[in-house]
Amino acid sequence: MSNERMKRDVWEDWLAETVFSDIRSDSTPDPVAMVESSGEEVSMTDDYDQYRLGRGRGDYLYMLYLLEEPVESSTDIVPVYIGESENTASRLLDHFRRLKDALPTSEWEDDGSWGSYGKYDHIATVYERADSPIYVWIGDVDALSHGPYGYSTYREELEAKMVGLAHSTPKRSRVFANREFVPNRVAHEMGKVGAGWVDFEADNVSEEAEIAASTPGQDLGDLSKAELWHNWVEQTILEDIQDAHESDPIPLFETDDDLTVELTEMGSSTVLKRSREIDARIRREGKRCVHADGVKEGPDGLLYVMYHAESDDPGPKDIIPRYIGKGEAYGKKNELSANFEEIAKDRESTRSFARWGDGGYWHVGELSETVFGEGTKKLSWASELFKQGTHQLNEQLYLWIQAWDPTEDPGPYGYPAYLAEVEGLLIGLAHEFYPEQLLNHKDVPTSAPANQQEFTFEPASK
Repeated sequence: MSNERMKRDVWEDWLAETVFSDIRSDSTPDPVAMVESSGEEVSMTDDYDQYRLGRGRGDYLYMLYLLEEPVESSTDIVPVYIGESENTASRLLDHFRRLKDALPTSEWEDDGSWGSYGKYDHIATVYERADSPIYVWIGDVDALSHGPYGYSTYREELEAKMVGLAHSTPKRSRVFANREFVPNRVAHEMGKVGAGWVDFEADNVSEEAEIAASTPGQDLGDLSKAELWHNWVEQTILEDIQDAHESDPIPLFETDDDLTVELTEMGSSTVLKRSREIDARIRREGKRCVHADGVKEGPDGLLYVMYHAESDDPGPKDIIPRYIGKGEAYGKKNELSANFEEIAKDRESTRSFARWGDGGYWHVGELSETVFGEGTKKLSWASELFKQGTHQLNEQLYLWIQAWDPTEDPGPYGYPAYLAEVEGLLIGLAHEFYPEQLLNHKDVPTSAPANQQEFTFEPASK
């Protein structure tokens, strides 16, 4: 059932409760300008210096932003960059120094490499062209009663939510400089165009903002964060398991009856063998995103959940997430991501294979190296998924994978969520209910078990 609220409303309401409230308050220094400019000299304002130094270590969200005059509501706040930090004094000093180094932008030269027009070049371009100063706002996450969707949150999750909402807002979308939690397609276009990307015209709206503007939110009632996760699982993973036309649940690996994973050779390396079914599913879903000439219109890439099932006829609570991730069809440097070249060009090789390849920089390859004592990148996976000293799984391991389309697939909070955004949203929800089982190291708190536990694994023999 539609609740008639749009994603833009979520963004504007939360800004009204936080940033705009602080701007209007006599008890806060906001708005705090970042740069004091006098002729060619660029220096940090005293207010900015005091503002960044006025906090100890903690959990903070911060935002660089512009204000459109007259400032009458949260709709007059234009986001430039959103980040999180434990140490805002250091982080905001670094931002100022690197912004200063990027000025004047007339001296910027494209050296042809990816990232030559980086986020600080972008912010510097905004600084030079905007009518407004660049301001900074800092929020103490521990002091916030809730995040933008009405639930308690932590700083890594809040950053993902806020970037997703900001990128989905039509106003001045080409001012926004974040590269993380925005589609690789956007970062790729930024890199090609350089300073020409920054545009203050209202009609330059991102694809994601267009989708959000045409899709009302769904009324999910008063679900807890854990219930939101289970609701999403029921609409996605369980729906595929219960669909007679699908082969889910699909084991990640080929195993014998004792769950010992079969091995295969790739060059001079011995690697764990993926199941034929999962290889077919990865190719099928990958083909929805790419073809021989590059990236297709439609899904941006693949969303995946590695999981255990605690029942042969599982309900939502029986799906135990072990890892949540994505593979985007667009690359940041090249249009077609190297992760999708094998699928796009119908190659038999599976070195990268939408991030699940057997090469040394991809999931199965890194896990194989760790299991056989040739690396440590997947130490937590080997420790938690395999019996010590063997390549035998503790329990059957499945992989759900889908070409993610925000116009068709459900965002977990009832609003459309694009691929680079939904990954962080799902990690935050899964962490709420399964902190001990979830093996993600990024986008979870530094205090999460995956980041605090000392994992060990006795290597297996080949």
